[in-house]
Amino acid sequence: MKTVRNLISYIGSVSMLVSTLTFAGSDIFDNSLSSCTTPNCSSLSIPGAIYSDGISAENLTLSLFVGAHQCARFDLTSPTAVRLSDTDFEMVVVAPDGTVYRNDDRSSTDARPLVAFNSGPTAGWYTVHIGQYAGHAITTNSPLLQYGLYTEGNPNCVNPTAPL
Repeated sequence: MKTVRNLISYIGSVSMLVSTLTFAGSDIFDNSLSSCTTPNCSSLSIPGAIYSDGISAENLTLSLFVGAHQCARFDLTSPTAVRLSDTDFEMVVVAPDGTVYRNDDRSSTDARPLVAFNSGPTAGWYTVHIGQYAGHAITTNSPLLQYGLYTEGNPNCVNPTAPL
């Protein structure tokens, strides 16, 4: 009888653990609103990975919080990509109201994507997609995203990404 109770208790514990794990998500909140002015100062470093079966393209998808009237900066600092290669990424950020920001190359000589903007009046969760610029199936452990929130008008958003 004691063995049966122990087994039932064990099964109950495993069930609770599994149900808890299934609700775990990728919501990330930066609670360090900053007024510092150098690029990516006071930002969170989020390492990522993109896995593909070699047939279908995958991407790294995160849900990142941005408060009302904040400068938000999403900067892929690694890898240092060569344009038009498998490590050439693009970033698409979708705001809670459906506004879309997209960047493939921050400049003609730098293939790393950067999305920065001053948020509107509503706080919310922004969906960030990072993938190979042409949608190729790749596998890499190298994406490193810097996610920073700054006071509105901060130099980290001096050249904001225009919404599509």
